[in-house]
Amino acid sequence: MKRVCVFCGSSRGNVASFAVAAQALGEALAARDCELVFGGSHVGLMGVVADAVLAKVGNVTGVLPRFMADKELRSEEHTSELQSRQVISY
Repeated sequence: MKRVCVFCGSSRGNVASFAVAAQALGEALAARDCELVFGGSHVGLMGVVADAVLAKVGNVTGVLPRFMADKELRSEEHTSELQSRQVISY
C-alpha cells in the first residue's frame, strides 16, 4: 500500500487506549513508508495519528473545509482544501 486514508474522532474521547492505538497506527504507517491522508485537523485522534507519522518523518496529506481552517483547526502540515478531498483520498 502506498497511501491510507484515516477518518476518526475529532476529539480524543474518554478512552485513553484509543489515543494509544492512534499513536501506534501513525508510527506503523511511517515505518512502512505509507502516506497518511486524513481530515487535516490538528485536534483529536486524527491529529494524534498525523503527529505520530510526522514524528517518524513520514508523509502526511491533510484535507479539510476552509471554514475549519479559518477557525484555526488546521494542521500546519500539508493541508489542502476540501475540493481536493476526493481526488487525494482515491
